Formats: sequence, C-alpha cells, structure tokens
Amino acid sequence: MKKKKVFLYGSLGLLAIIIAIFIFLGRYADRAIDPYVSSLLEETKPMGHKIEYKKIRVNLFNSSVIIEDAKIYPGDSLSEDWVKLEINVSAVRLTDFKLWKILFQKKLIIQDIVIADPDVRIILPLKTVDAINEVKERQAPKPKKQLLTEIFLDKIIISGGFFKLFRSDTLLASSEDINFIAQSINLKKNSLEEPVGYTFGDISLSLRNIDIYAETGLYDMKLGLFEASKKDSLIVFEGFKMIPKYDKKEFAAKLDFQGDRMDVSIGRIEIASVGLARWLAGETLMISKVKIDSLDADIYRDKNVPANLNRFPLFYNESFLKLNIPLCLDTLAITNSKVFYNELGAGHPVAGSILLDDFNLQSYNLTNLVDEDTIDNFMHLYAQAKIMSEGNMNIELILPLEGNLREIKCSGSVGAMQMSPLNDILEPSINIKFNGGMVDRMTFDFTANDNASKGWMEFLYSDLDVALVKKQSDKDKNWGFVSLLANAVAVSNNPVKEKEVKIVEIGTERDKNKGLIGYIWKTIQSGMVRTIIPSNKYQINGKKEEKGQSQEKSNETKKKKK
Repeated sequence: MKKKKVFLYGSLGLLAIIIAIFIFLGRYADRAIDPYVSSLLEETKPMGHKIEYKKIRVNLFNSSVIIEDAKIYPGDSLSEDWVKLEINVSAVRLTDFKLWKILFQKKLIIQDIVIADPDVRIILPLKTVDAINEVKERQAPKPKKQLLTEIFLDKIIISGGFFKLFRSDTLLASSEDINFIAQSINLKKNSLEEPVGYTFGDISLSLRNIDIYAETGLYDMKLGLFEASKKDSLIVFEGFKMIPKYDKKEFAAKLDFQGDRMDVSIGRIEIASVGLARWLAGETLMISKVKIDSLDADIYRDKNVPANLNRFPLFYNESFLKLNIPLCLDTLAITNSKVFYNELGAGHPVAGSILLDDFNLQSYNLTNLVDEDTIDNFMHLYAQAKIMSEGNMNIELILPLEGNLREIKCSGSVGAMQMSPLNDILEPSINIKFNGGMVDRMTFDFTANDNASKGWMEFLYSDLDVALVKKQSDKDKNWGFVSLLANAVAVSNNPVKEKEVKIVEIGTERDKNKGLIGYIWKTIQSGMVRTIIPSNKYQINGKKEEKGQSQEKSNETKKKKK
C-alpha cells in the first residue's frame, strides 16, 4: 500500500513536471525557436535580398508557428541594375512543425507554409537581360555558423494578395489573384563553398486577370491567365488583349511618324518543355515548342503621317539573333489565326486592305548559337492562309542566321479565287481595279538582298476586266475613255489562246525605311502588273529553264562554300 502511494505521488509529480515544461515551452517556445530561424535567415539571402519578420508565435498544441509581419526586400548590395523583389505579408503560418527536431537535430520540419494575401512587387531595371545575367553570376558570401542545418517543407502555399511588376518606377503589370504552390522543398547546409543547397518537387504559379500598362499610353492591355508548372515544364498565357484607346484617325494624330495601330487578341500561348533550371545554371535555354493559337490581329497604318526616314527596320532573323539569351527552340507554330491589314494611302479617301484568314505558320530548329556547329543555320518560315477568304496561299521564306543576313529567298503559290477581292489592296497602291476575272493559279520564286529583289512569276488568270481608278487630282481627264483603253490593251487571259503561258521576271528596289513584309508584297505586286500589261519587256522563256539556272547557281554556291 505504501509503495502504491509512493508510485502515485511520483507519477503525479512527474505529470506536474511535464505540464510545467509544456506550460514553460508554450510560453517561451517563441523565444526558443526565434534564434534558430534568425540564424538561417542571416545567411539565406535569395539573390541578395533580406528576410525579416516582427515576431514568432508558437502553438505547441496544434504544432503551428505564426510569423508576423514578414517581408523580403532588396539588400544594400543590390545596385539599380539588378532585378529586385519586395514581398510584405501580415502573417505566415507554419503547420505541423517538429520542435524536438529543431532542439536536438537542428532540423526544421514543416508540413505547410501558408501565406495569404501577400503584397508582391518585382522591380525590373531598364536592361532586364543584363540584370538577370549579373544575378546568376553572383557568388554566395562566406557563411557564419548556423544553428539550423536543414529545413524541410512539404508545401508552400500563397494565395490572394496583390502582384505588381515595375520597370524602375513605371508600373508594367498588376494582378489581384495570386496562386502559388511549391512542394517537397529541402534546404540543407552542405559546406563552406556551398553553404545552402536545395532540392524541390513540383512548383506551380498562376496569376489571373492581369492588367498590363503600355508605356506609350496608347493601348489598354489585359491577360486573362498566366500559368507555369515545373512538373509539366509548361508556361501558358491565355486571353491576351491589346486594344487601342483611340479610333484610327485619333490614333494617327498622336503619332510623330508612321506606325501600326494594333488591335490584337490571342486565345492561348503555350511554351512547352522549358529548361529553366538549366538556363539559370548558366546553360542554353532549351524550349521544345512555342504555340500561338487563335491570334486575331487588325493592323492599320495611315500614310498621311510622315514617315521616319531615320528608321531602318531589321529583318526577322536579325531581331532573333539580337536576343541576349542563348536559345534553342525546336518548334514555333501559329495556328487558327487571322490577320487583317489595312492601309490608308496618302491622298486616298479610303484604306486598302487585305485579309489572311485560316492563317498558320511553322518554323523549326531555331537557334542563335550559330557558331557552335558546322551546319548552315536558317530561319525557315512556312505560312498558309486564305487570301480574302478565297485563294489558298502557301509561302516559304528562308532567312539566314549567319553570313549575309539579308540574302533571303521566298517562294509560294496562290490558288483559284475571284479577282475582285484583290481590289481592296491593289486599287489604293497602283490605281487599277478588277471589275471581273478569275485567278486560276499564281506561282512565284525570288531572291532578295538589302537593295533589290529578283525572280519569276507565273500568273494564270481568265476573263480579266480592268479599269483605271481616277485620282482626285485627275478631274479634267476623260477617265471613262482612258479606262476603256486600259481594258482594251490589257491581256485578258493568261495563257492567251494558242500561245504559251506568259512568265515574267519580277523584282523591286527595297525601301530601307520599310519592313520585310512590305518588301515581299511589292515584289509579288510587280509580277502581277507585268503579266497584265501587253509589253513583253519582262517576259522570260519559261519557268523550267529559269528554275534550272537558279538551281545551277545554288549548286555552284554550295561547292564554293565547301
């Protein structure tokens, strides 16, 4: 009996001690854990940023920790030329942590970190790419002694809050719906040379209803969704819209020089199999595919606005090579799209236009690392569309990625369609109009350089009815007679009955203040006009002979290069 009382009193005493310890730890655990976390944060400065918080509260009964008024902000070592991050959050909640692991094994093990309604700001410098490269090259400082050697997190969850992207002091984009999940994160002290290593599982980020602010102030822009996932190596943009703030006349009045007014929407952009981790480690950025789906572009230019004679647009291959990021892109694709271009010529009352619907484009094996192999690298573009919803168009454009970047080649064809839909683009530019007629087939092939283009065209058509279009300045002409004469001398069919097909030489001088698309169109347009006029000045013997000569020249060039 006496032994039972001693055992009972002893048990009660032990229980009292345990309760006292729990009460003590419950009251002072905040102070016990604080130095462990602080010691790790002193050395863990992501990309030169500091991490601070006001207070830690620990609840031993539900194994949770609440970090109050936490923030990440740029450290003193960051210059104005580096990317900067600011995050402020009133409370960070850590669930299911193991206190004994902290005290005895110097390991912080946490189930989840939950961050609700943070205020996130990213500040880009004026030269973003240079800043990213400088951050990648920074060396980690020599560490001090840490009380914590390892942190393991099952998940980090960020939801709600505000996201803002700045360039210097200018707001570029904002969102009020952040969703971020990072899983299986392990930070571990390794050595003096590599003080904090890390591994992580899946990471996903989504931002919705993003407002984008154009620096010109001429557009309203929105993005419905930005989504990125490490597991799928996929980046997605959905619901992009770029809407001009002004109508066509008002927009042109705000320009100092000619420029395109762009009314654009894009259904979805997918960037697949992105090797982001390898790129951040200093290697080439590898991307499997960039797919742009459901692009709808309405492009307008007013040529009554003066042209900028100091503007010399780059070709697409030149712009691609100017990317400062080493890049290998396996596939570029545009699908299910529509492009409408309309242009108001100087002195014309109405704009000419051309519609390309069912527009698709493909390019493969694009890289700006042209010095790392022995093959000749090209930007090879294939495009398909319907012209004015009628004629099937196929175009192949080859632009070199090394050597003379302006030695380009273009070939293509247009299928059967009525002539009259072409009036919208031909009438304002060359003052002719088709009252009737049928395109049976058009085939062309030409090369071009920085100065001029040259090639051939076979333009087959029937029952052509041509009229000249009266200009406003031609008030005194008997325009009906001139138009009748033009139709009488125009070749109304190609081929003419019992004659061979008329094949013409095409070409034009390049206007170096204009872009590549205009250069290509002017070359094609020259072939249409030279076929229609009755003169044989530009007629060549035959397509097969011309193609054979072109192939021989190509073979000679290859032999010289070898």
